[in-house]
Amino acid sequence: MGIKRLVSCRSAGKVYSLLRIPASQGEGACSARLLVGERELPASLFALEYRKVRELGLDASFAYKVLVMPFLNSRVARVEILEHGTVIDSFPVRFDALKVASILAYRTKLSLCAAIRDFDRDYCADRYCLAFDHGFQGAEDDVWRIRIDWQGDADAQPGLAVYGADGEPLEFTSHVFEYQPGLLTQDGVRLHRLYLSVLVKGSPRDFVLVAKDSSGRVASGFCSLDGRFFNALRGASDAYMSDACADDEVYRRWFERHRATPGQLATQRAAERGLSPLVSIVVPCFRSNGSYLVELIDSVLAQSYARWELLLVDGSPEDGVVAQAVAKASDNRIRIIASSENTDIVSNTNAGIEASRGELIAFLDHDDLLEPDALHCYVAALEADPGISVLYSDEDHIGEDGLLCQPVIKSALDVDLLYSHNCVTHFLAVRAELLDQIGLSSVDVAGAQDYDLTLRALAAGAKFKYIPRVLYHWRMHAGSTAGDSAESKPYAHTAGRLALERHFVQRGIAATVEDAGEPFVYRVRYELPQPHPLVSVVIPSRDHADMLEECVASFLEHSTYDNLEFVIVENNSEQPETFACYDRLIERGAGRVRIVTWKGEGFNYSSLINFGVAASSGEYLLLLNNDTALISPDAIEEMLGYLQRPEVGVVGAKLYFRDGLTQHIGMLIGPGQACAHVNQNFPPKRGGYRGRAIRPSNFSAVTGACQMVRRSVFEQVGGYNEAFAVGFNDVDFCLRVREAGYLVVCTPYTELYHYEFTSRGRELADQEKLVRWKREQGMFIQAWPSVFTEGDPYGNPAFDPESAYFGLGE
Repeated sequence: MGIKRLVSCRSAGKVYSLLRIPASQGEGACSARLLVGERELPASLFALEYRKVRELGLDASFAYKVLVMPFLNSRVARVEILEHGTVIDSFPVRFDALKVASILAYRTKLSLCAAIRDFDRDYCADRYCLAFDHGFQGAEDDVWRIRIDWQGDADAQPGLAVYGADGEPLEFTSHVFEYQPGLLTQDGVRLHRLYLSVLVKGSPRDFVLVAKDSSGRVASGFCSLDGRFFNALRGASDAYMSDACADDEVYRRWFERHRATPGQLATQRAAERGLSPLVSIVVPCFRSNGSYLVELIDSVLAQSYARWELLLVDGSPEDGVVAQAVAKASDNRIRIIASSENTDIVSNTNAGIEASRGELIAFLDHDDLLEPDALHCYVAALEADPGISVLYSDEDHIGEDGLLCQPVIKSALDVDLLYSHNCVTHFLAVRAELLDQIGLSSVDVAGAQDYDLTLRALAAGAKFKYIPRVLYHWRMHAGSTAGDSAESKPYAHTAGRLALERHFVQRGIAATVEDAGEPFVYRVRYELPQPHPLVSVVIPSRDHADMLEECVASFLEHSTYDNLEFVIVENNSEQPETFACYDRLIERGAGRVRIVTWKGEGFNYSSLINFGVAASSGEYLLLLNNDTALISPDAIEEMLGYLQRPEVGVVGAKLYFRDGLTQHIGMLIGPGQACAHVNQNFPPKRGGYRGRAIRPSNFSAVTGACQMVRRSVFEQVGGYNEAFAVGFNDVDFCLRVREAGYLVVCTPYTELYHYEFTSRGRELADQEKLVRWKREQGMFIQAWPSVFTEGDPYGNPAFDPESAYFGLGE
């Protein structure tokens, strides 16, 4: 009697088969191999322990093995079972038939499937155990993050090979993120762990990754991908990285849960108010859609705050649409303002402003809608803080099917995002006295008059108030800019650029405004002082000479900035190669590289930074990790440009992992139990929510791996807090800079590699690091409780508190 397959099932790109083997054959050292044509692919064979055999009710007179092999979609292969290297049996495998067999097995032999499914997981005693952690879309090829564990020889780091479903080798690149020898896991086991990233050329959906020790000290292992597992991995990553616009149906359900209820509206109508300003709502009308205009008027009539006037500036009275809609409404709070024939939207808007009588003037497009509590929310905000001059809110869109979609969930005023595009938009309302101060928009900004008004209010020092509620519904149709299409109103893009240029002139900031390659999006370049000021690059260093040399060399060879000094802070290095590297860098730097030695003990990043800054001479400081490398030749110029604006205190950069995915483009306080990098693992050109992965933005913090700051600001806030020796020191520093009244900016136009680990998994897996991280996490929360109770100003209460991708919450 030969070997018999009792059951087969699929899981995670693999096939698991329970083999019944005659006891006489199963006692020896058995192994397996998978043959696809002339190619040999990996397969593994594990013994099913006697206890499990009895538990499953199997005949104990036989031996039982679990065969593990990659699932090769629609391929025919052959399995050979070997004992002491000699083939004792073989059988064909048809993977298309295994699909059906697996489905039937899960239905009829569930207990057996449960016993063998993922049987090879955590088998790392003298063998490589491979697992897919994540799968991401890359710039060209898909990116697969892999974890390899093994016990045994710590020096036996594996070689890799990748094979296609036909057994042919595939071209690939791999990047090692981190190697952790002798890692003590939380279950008390020591093993060796390797984190790496694999990019297979052409992004196949089916492949096998093999880890092999050429010396034979550690047994080979593999992980494999099939179409189903591909969809599961990529689907999980896409879901985890989804933002508020990911699913319109989910958003509509969320909106219904969060909009004002009839009871709340009734309470608002009955409320006694200490402040009851007249709100003038200005609506420029030109060839309006009659149905849309009636809906607009109805949304104003439904307001829970009743002291308003609606001014419809009729730019096309000959069609009678406005007059008919007003007659139908029959409310004396609605007025028609006559406009000169064929005038532009700016002139019509200005006519409405001039005719208004309110203390607060709000702007509404002739085809859009308001939520019934919109005016109530604005008046309540003014009552709470009379110093407010400009208000805006969240908004969404009305699709051509009439359904709400694509929410725009905003944040406190993000000045640098505003300098990229109009991120304020609706529902814009401005105090009349501010308009009297700054004047009306000129006709040459037609199509961007709201952007122009917002920028002029900002230049005048107006206080902005953001209302975190969806109060405005922006209708999408062919003639609207709601879809960010410049084709509908190409003049609006040019007008927006003009408004931004004038803003910088008004502020006295030397800058040029360029198109950023997207409709209504701009790039600002700031003029630097001449001669260029000295920038001191401060780099803490302890061994890892290869990384340090690559870091400094990348600047010496590629930076276009002509006035740099490098202050390398030596911290108890032990390897002779490190000091030889210092000598090479000093010689190569030709007077621009200095080594200063920190006399402290252990590791205190904050102390190292403070020591290096004290030894530096520059008016500006670039605080840099030694595991970075320059990508953008004009990185210094780009970061330095933002610091020419007096309100900017710290500038961060866009950093990439070794595999080209985003490592850092700003940080939010709250997610990740303390703080988190936003939009991590995006490919370079993926914009993310509101484009914040590819446009300059303000954040509460940027990583200390690359921070530029004026020396005066660094000294004003007392430098880095040395109580935070390892973690949270960079975030604490940024929060103190913000507390001092400055902005923190992250620019995507400065790019560097950051050869850092891929996740906080290194802390979670290492007990000692986990204890240290938790201790500093507690210190950080204790130091900044208000940030956690009030929320990150550049986040939003509508977002999932654990999402670093601006995903909707409950």
